[in-house]
Amino acid sequence: MNPMQTSTPDETAIKQKNGFDAQRHAAMQACVKHSRALLDSAKAVQTTGHPNIAYHLATLALEEIGRKELIAVQGIASAREIPPAWAQKHTQDHVKKLFWCFFGGMFLSEQLTKEHFEGIEKLAKQIHSTRLAGLYVESTEDGLSVPADQITDAEASEHIAHATAWVSFAEAAKLRENVPQEDIDLQSWFLTANDDPEKQRLILGSKSLAKLAEFGDAKAWMLWLKQQFDDADADCRAAAAAELQRSRALPTEGFKEKWKIRIKIFSGSHSIRPKELADWNKTIDPIKLSTNQKKDQLFIDICLLDNVPVEALWYFSWGVARHFVTALNIATQGFWWWRLPEQVSKFYETMEDVQTHHRLAIERQPVLKMDWGQNRVLTKNDLGLVSQCMVALPQPEERDKQEPYGYYLSGINFLSVNDVHWQCEGIAFGNFFQSLRGMMRQSGYWQPDTPFVPVALKFLEEAFPNTDDRLRLVELFEMFETQKVDNTKVNLKDAAIMKIICDAFFLSNIRPSAIKLRMDTKKNQLAETVA
Repeated sequence: MNPMQTSTPDETAIKQKNGFDAQRHAAMQACVKHSRALLDSAKAVQTTGHPNIAYHLATLALEEIGRKELIAVQGIASAREIPPAWAQKHTQDHVKKLFWCFFGGMFLSEQLTKEHFEGIEKLAKQIHSTRLAGLYVESTEDGLSVPADQITDAEASEHIAHATAWVSFAEAAKLRENVPQEDIDLQSWFLTANDDPEKQRLILGSKSLAKLAEFGDAKAWMLWLKQQFDDADADCRAAAAAELQRSRALPTEGFKEKWKIRIKIFSGSHSIRPKELADWNKTIDPIKLSTNQKKDQLFIDICLLDNVPVEALWYFSWGVARHFVTALNIATQGFWWWRLPEQVSKFYETMEDVQTHHRLAIERQPVLKMDWGQNRVLTKNDLGLVSQCMVALPQPEERDKQEPYGYYLSGINFLSVNDVHWQCEGIAFGNFFQSLRGMMRQSGYWQPDTPFVPVALKFLEEAFPNTDDRLRLVELFEMFETQKVDNTKVNLKDAAIMKIICDAFFLSNIRPSAIKLRMDTKKNQLAETVA
């Protein structure tokens, strides 16, 4: 049973337990109460001869139990300095709420197995799909679909019985006393790891789920997962440090630090907290990170040795800075640059009605500012991924591999100057489009003698199967592929999505193989040295 499930206590006796405050505890109880009301309504509606609507109401009852579990998740996560964002997002996703209704009772429990995990995912999708068929009239080439014909009375009865069991289970569940701190920390780590799309893919991958089946114990599985990620982060940080150390050493060996170049970049997507930078600064000597009271500003100190002549200082430090900023943008799937757009809705200082002397504040709509997601904080996990990206990105001597990342940085640069005076979303999109083509070509994902758009759409389906922007992206992909470009058809959201597609492709299709290649090369060099 989930260690955070609760019974209905005396409201005056609610106390903070395991990260819960009274309001969160009350919200969980309200979810359970509401689920019972929805269930009772489902039973009542079924008697009127509308099984499809009864099925929908029973599904909503299950979703409320899932919402209760997600509130519990947020309670655990709130104990962390930087709570993960995905729990809140899942409360807005029907399938995810159904998933958590069933998954919550098994979380950190020996009951959880690979088969359970896969079965829960399949069940949640199946219930939601059936519910949709019974809700909306559809008229397609395949014919007419009427909701009342999609769900039988027997199917509704079975579903209501299923929902009744889960609602009763939630009503009877009790808060577990004295949960060990190590269990809370492990659960919190697991939830945070799931906030990372790349880690989530690995956690739910075949190798990981096979391990879950082998252990037959969810806690042992999570401990194993954590060790795998910790080991990988340590290896990549060491490799990043070695690569930076090597790249800052010119033909003659340097002995002392000679130069320190400080740059300041801004983030339109994340806030920065000093504590999260500590681990990086302990392990990466050539680059040190800091911030100030303005949480959208990151200071980067690049430290170079005395073998770098002053004539090479500008270009050498510029290359290191761009390398780091590229890795930072890809790893966080956010927006970091030397400047941010300023005049995104106004071009004037004041606007006044001279007859009434009233001031006006008329702004462009929509404002030319991208929403990169709320409450995003640069974390230790993000920086661990930054170090991996620095290792995986082409190194200075690999000039034949640099082109896609030149396009990528140009795309970010155009996003940074996009304002009411120069709307260059189309140019930004085009640069990210060329970046994706280059990455896919270099990785072998796409062969240049074949059409590119179907391959790009194949990756889009793999990485973002539920995207609402697919049809629009198809249109834009074909427009840029045929070079019949109308920049006025591209908006800021399109450009930002194209950047995130580039990030996702690098993280999933280039980073793993590039890191493996660097590690293998390092091992071979060590073996040759020993021999």
